[in-house]
Amino acid sequence: MKNHIVTLSRELGSGGNLVAQELSKRLGIPYYDKEIINKTAEEFGLPKDRLQKSDEKKTNSFLYSLATARLAGISSPSFPINDILLDDRSFMFTSETIKKLAVEPCIIVGRCADHVLENRKIIKVFVCAEIEDRVRRISESLDLSEKNALKLIQKTDKRRAAYYNSYTDRQWGKASNYHITINTSILGIDKSVDVLQKFIETYNEI
Repeated sequence: MKNHIVTLSRELGSGGNLVAQELSKRLGIPYYDKEIINKTAEEFGLPKDRLQKSDEKKTNSFLYSLATARLAGISSPSFPINDILLDDRSFMFTSETIKKLAVEPCIIVGRCADHVLENRKIIKVFVCAEIEDRVRRISESLDLSEKNALKLIQKTDKRRAAYYNSYTDRQWGKASNYHITINTSILGIDKSVDVLQKFIETYNEI
């Protein structure tokens, strides 16, 4: 088994989590999504409910640049850590959790993991789908009307894009920022995983 470290970004309703779950089974490695929040709360003693509220949300704090100091390799910043607003701290500490998890082969969903782990050999994946399929999947899974499902998709995608664009200075969903983009509307979940599995195996032979 090669040292597979996969970061997976996804549009809401694209089936990205289903892809991550199935890929995890086939490769025999864990995948982390919401578990990242639980582990961060436990590791750093942060309130879990507050972390959940700020999860993949862009901060408007001017202290953002200070929060990214840890990512830049500054282990002992000159500013007092308790002065950082919690939204900034949650990003910084979530990033530390991601780094620790990625010591072993795994799949990490969202949370700017491709940026956090950019100095490691990783495989960057983006999962998308046609809006009709996304609306149907969210409507069925959350028991929402199609109108409300569409609103939730638009709101969530906008939030994820703002979060990613803010912390990475790159554009969320732009094909050139990833090694491979998969459209589950064309391939379906299982065949999407087939393609990804083959891509990962080939990539790790390079």
